Amino acid sequence: MANKVYIQEETAKTWSDATTGGDYVMDLGSLAADGVRVGAQCDLGAAPRADQYAYKFVIDGFDTAPVVGETVDLYLAFSDGTYVDGDVGTADAAGFTADLPNLMYLGSASVQTTTASDNLIISGLVNIPFRYVSPVVHNNTADALLGTSDAHKFILTPVPPEVQ
Repeated sequence: MANKVYIQEETAKTWSDATTGGDYVMDLGSLAADGVRVGAQCDLGAAPRADQYAYKFVIDGFDTAPVVGETVDLYLAFSDGTYVDGDVGTADAAGFTADLPNLMYLGSASVQTTTASDNLIISGLVNIPFRYVSPVVHNNTADALLGTSDAHKFILTPVPPEVQ
């Protein structure tokens, strides 16, 4: 009889600003229109380890009413410990739109209403065979992200297969 293979969630890694906790810093508060932010680099650990990760990306609103249909785009920069995709660095810092084509595009959180306080949330599954990873966010809207009491975050949860 064949064995079943399930996924087993492990401890999540969370990027957020320095004041709201989390494991790594990525301060998206007041990220300007067309601005790019690179989160601090995470060490996922030496192999063997999980290569499948569930992700959740939360934008906690805007400073002003956004335009329906505009997006906040999510990318990942990988590293082997020496070379970082897009040469974006390893610390929480401003980035550049010119770097984005050299990164892995994960998806876009699309503005659904003109209410500034509405959240944008996307999630998915991604394969990460590299040891080091940094989230990169491009505010592809005409409005700054919420800057006061914001709770923007990116969550990466290992989901390795487990044979039963």
